[in-house]
Amino acid sequence: MAVTYDLFGDRVFQLLGKAMDVYALRHEVTANNIANANTPGFKRSYVPFESELRELLEEGKGSLDDLEPEVRVDEMTQAREDGNNVDMEQETAEMVKNSLRYSAAGSVLRTRFSMYRYVISEGKR
Repeated sequence: MAVTYDLFGDRVFQLLGKAMDVYALRHEVTANNIANANTPGFKRSYVPFESELRELLEEGKGSLDDLEPEVRVDEMTQAREDGNNVDMEQETAEMVKNSLRYSAAGSVLRTRFSMYRYVISEGKR
């Protein structure tokens, strides 16, 4: 489910909305990796985002709307004898890291909403 945050054309809202969409997708992908940790031949998947975002921001080409999260299959990681390349420690660490990022993005969004609410109410409660 994509979340749209384009409040008053605020690029921070757009970026945080996009990041939260990616973190939600990444959580699903990591959960799928963990669920298939013992499935012979299964290859782990991942969702790159930060490197694509960095390229977009540094090169200044395109917009955040052009940045679509994509699920990729990890073919580079060494597989076990059964052909599965899921490492439970790595997946658990990824899930924790992703949860922290999601929480941080949500916290920044709440703060931004509070600032707008404060301005709209002219500082009155």
